[in-house]
Amino acid sequence: MAFVAVEGIDGSGKSTVIQLLAKLLPKVYVTKEPSDGPVGRLIKEWALKGGSVDPHVDALLFAADRIEHYKREVEPKIREGYLVISERYVESSIAYQGAAGVPIDFIKYINKLVPRPDLTVILDVDPEVAEARIRRRGHVEKYEYVQFLRRVREIYLTRAAEEGHPVVDASRSPEEVAADVAEIIHRSVIEPRGRQSLG
Repeated sequence: MAFVAVEGIDGSGKSTVIQLLAKLLPKVYVTKEPSDGPVGRLIKEWALKGGSVDPHVDALLFAADRIEHYKREVEPKIREGYLVISERYVESSIAYQGAAGVPIDFIKYINKLVPRPDLTVILDVDPEVAEARIRRRGHVEKYEYVQFLRRVREIYLTRAAEEGHPVVDASRSPEEVAADVAEIIHRSVIEPRGRQSLG
């Protein structure tokens, strides 16, 4: 049916909001990056725990995982008529590896083999709020600290302005955020497809 990416800095509430979206919207298939595939497992077990020394390596690993993930999981579910919602996609690489110093043109180039989502939604929250949420979870990965998250957020917001991605205030309750995102998905993806099928 369609493909939606939900993006935002760590601690913006993506996982919780997506779980709520699966209850609010019809025929939703939820997935995330890094994926559960072989490259995704490598990223989770090694790269995110400080294994790689060069952010270009991270960017290449995420791009490889994304290609495999899209072909193995996302594309088949779209064909089966699902609304696929992914927690993270290309914009995550642009924001995170971009903030780590990798040229954004390079990140775009290595992600050319995967299609754009039908919709990308950015959940926006102040990095101080996000870090407090992360610390409550008790698990801090190498990208999760305030100064870095500020740079990541800046790239997300710049990209949202350039690409026309809707930005949702994620400092509110997950229920409020999910309701707003569900409305955006209805208006931008579900209703236009309904009109196409009628036409």
